[in-house]
Amino acid sequence: MPADAQPQDAPPKQGQPDQRVHVLNTNEVQQRSHGAQRFRRLLTALSFALFVILPVGLVTFYYLGIADDRYTVESKFAIRSPGSSAPTDLLGIVSSVSNATSTMSDSYMIVEYIESRDLVDRLEESLDLRAIFSQKTTDPLMQLDRESTKEDIVEYMSRVISIYFDTSSQILTLEVQAFTPEDAQLVSAAILEICDDLVNSISERSRQDTMRSAVEEVARIELLLTEHREKIATFRQSQQEIDPSASAGQQIKLLGELEGQIASARARLGSLTGVLNDDSPSIKNLKRQISAMEQELQSQRDRMGTGEKDRGSLLGGTRTLTSRIGVYEDLIVDLDFLQRAYFTALASREAARIEADRMQRYLAAFVQPTLPEKSLHPKRAQNILIFAAFATMLWAIGVMLVYLVREHRA
Repeated sequence: MPADAQPQDAPPKQGQPDQRVHVLNTNEVQQRSHGAQRFRRLLTALSFALFVILPVGLVTFYYLGIADDRYTVESKFAIRSPGSSAPTDLLGIVSSVSNATSTMSDSYMIVEYIESRDLVDRLEESLDLRAIFSQKTTDPLMQLDRESTKEDIVEYMSRVISIYFDTSSQILTLEVQAFTPEDAQLVSAAILEICDDLVNSISERSRQDTMRSAVEEVARIELLLTEHREKIATFRQSQQEIDPSASAGQQIKLLGELEGQIASARARLGSLTGVLNDDSPSIKNLKRQISAMEQELQSQRDRMGTGEKDRGSLLGGTRTLTSRIGVYEDLIVDLDFLQRAYFTALASREAARIEADRMQRYLAAFVQPTLPEKSLHPKRAQNILIFAAFATMLWAIGVMLVYLVREHRA
């Protein structure tokens, strides 16, 4: 044995500190290792009981002993338009695309409306929601408080009402849950009726907006046409003449006849002048006739026109036939223009009416709310299994993290 070698359990020399080290044997190491493993297994089992078995037990107790049955009513509907038939031309294709976009936006509007407070306000006008969802259940998680506010009701209704919109088929699916089949059907039917009223009111408002400008234009042209016809009637009454143009034709015919008679009389006068003297009664009588006819001719010509600008007013005081014809022709031209404008306005109004009818929307419910015979909610077995799976998964992740941290420290 070397001189400097000392047994491990030998006492220390005088004046030196005690530096003895106890070396564990194999049995002691195994005992300590087994104890640590048993402690870790105990903690693992305790954590499994605490974070998995206990929550799953509580959830199972809730679903099997406390949760009440909820009946579900499903209804399907869509927003449709009369102008949604298959197009045959390019314009029809463009219009159909516009209609499809419009009905899709209306469908999204219905989805947002069903999730809004306004729906709750409309429902409470005919239904007592607090009584429906509070008095018929003892489920603390699904019971609506009788003293709940409107905001609480809106949040609660989002749990028992679901709306799904299929963008490919543009079909909306509405599901309503309640604690009795009658209540579920009643609430679902009330929602469908409210949505139908909403679509109809929006469609009618759009129709009125489309028709408003065309109707106003027709009314404006009708007023102008009526006023202009009154002007023509006033002109005829003041001039005591129905149609100055017809009177002008008669006047021209009369002037021609007078000119012919004067020419004939002058020819007779010329033939008699070579036979009789100027003091002959026949010649004097013929000259008087010619003079009278010339005066009448001049008078008729003065009625036709004076050769000066007529200063008469538009509707009265016109002195010559040509002035009256000018005023009357202006009135007739304006009347013809207003009549054409009126026919155009009527055509525009009819086109606007057809367009408004094509753009009309209506709610087509092809799956009506029916009385359910079996409760579909809550899905007890499914919910318990899902909760148990998630609880186990989270517990396993937590245990693995703890072991990883422990090994990292070691």
